[in-house]
Amino acid sequence: MARKRVTLQDLADALGVSKFSVSRALSGKPGVGKDTRRRIESAARDMGYPLTPEQAYNKGQIWFMRQEIDRVSTELWSNILLGAEQQAEAYGYTVVPKQAHSLFDGSLDEAVVGLILAVPYPDEISGTASGFNLPVVCSGYAGPLEHIDQVSGTDWEAGVTIARYLATLGHRKFAFVHGDARLLGRAERFRGLCDGAKEIGGTVDDLVFDEQAGLRKPLIAYMDAGGKPTALFCAHDGIAVSVISELALLGIRVPDDVSVVGFNDFISASQVAPSLTTIRTPHVEMGAAMSRCIIDRVSNPRFRTVPPLRINLVPELIIRESTGPASPVPWQRR
Repeated sequence: MARKRVTLQDLADALGVSKFSVSRALSGKPGVGKDTRRRIESAARDMGYPLTPEQAYNKGQIWFMRQEIDRVSTELWSNILLGAEQQAEAYGYTVVPKQAHSLFDGSLDEAVVGLILAVPYPDEISGTASGFNLPVVCSGYAGPLEHIDQVSGTDWEAGVTIARYLATLGHRKFAFVHGDARLLGRAERFRGLCDGAKEIGGTVDDLVFDEQAGLRKPLIAYMDAGGKPTALFCAHDGIAVSVISELALLGIRVPDDVSVVGFNDFISASQVAPSLTTIRTPHVEMGAAMSRCIIDRVSNPRFRTVPPLRINLVPELIIRESTGPASPVPWQRR
């Protein structure tokens, strides 16, 4: 026996709404509340009402809030976006990249079901984002006890791992090279490096520089002041590549005189000479986890009451050519 074709009236009767509301919701016209539209679209999919491919597929939009950032970080955010898109599409949602300032325009499209804050400083926009009463998840670090989900790497563990690995090569004097102490991820890596160095009786210097002004002058000043670590741990691969370049210009050999370690495993890490030992962070998987946080809170009623999550994805140490045994002779500027 042929299955009865589901009609607009069937949907209206099942949901207790008017046929007019069903028609306008499925045609994308205004005049239907956001929650009602979602209920109608969900029921249409479940009951087998014939939908266009776009209607059948798109359960809602997840806005991916981003900012204009430096060129080095573009690879990071692009990978996170890719993971968010892949995960969302698998569950019938669409990820829409938006500039972060659009949150302050006062309203969101009614199709939006959640917000991903893919910005360096989530606390600058998280209050506004939370005001829309939608699920919100950030990359990096949320504010203390802030009621939004968070997905990040295990930055402290990465710092400890680097110290322990370098210790197996005889290193005991480290420096952490970075350009922005406000970023909590970098602060956690530095803290991990210090804790790891303490385990092995090592020491850590904090070498901070202005990334816009460049590394050379601070590096020379640091060396002239007596800074002679046998290994440098850089806050990200872009800094590490600059460090290797500046050291080469000063006649300091990597890794013969000093070892260099990066963070993130950007494309440049395998292209620089010597190739860069680094921490590979699972950026694509982080993006997927952020989409999943939104989807779970939207699609699972029981999950909506779960307290905010702090999800940490474990990275991987990638050993390449830029690290070697600690030199018994302090390196000198040539």
